Amino acid sequence: MKTNCLMAAIVQNQDAEHAMDALHKAGLSATKLSSSGGFLGSHNVTLLIGLNEGQEEKAILTLSESCRRRVEYVTTPLEGAPFYLPVPTPINVGGATIFTIAIERYEVLE
Repeated sequence: MKTNCLMAAIVQNQDAEHAMDALHKAGLSATKLSSSGGFLGSHNVTLLIGLNEGQEEKAILTLSESCRRRVEYVTTPLEGAPFYLPVPTPINVGGATIFTIAIERYEVLE
């Protein structure tokens, strides 16, 4: 079979195994790479998924069902306070960030 695109999905550690299982059940294979993210510097997982023509939507649907958004709290200083007073601030994290890259050619070297 010819691979037409490579999908890179960045997901939270908490969702990685569930996403891998869901992709496997959907008949899609993925390679899991450890990574760390920018905003919170948290550990993430990058899933590399080789897809054939017409499988992109199936992969996106599978990831959207297996990777959920959550609310986490970070502490920020209270503006105008005479000393450092941390205030918990809610932020939304999670889900999946997906990049799809068209593949023109690939080779398997032995």
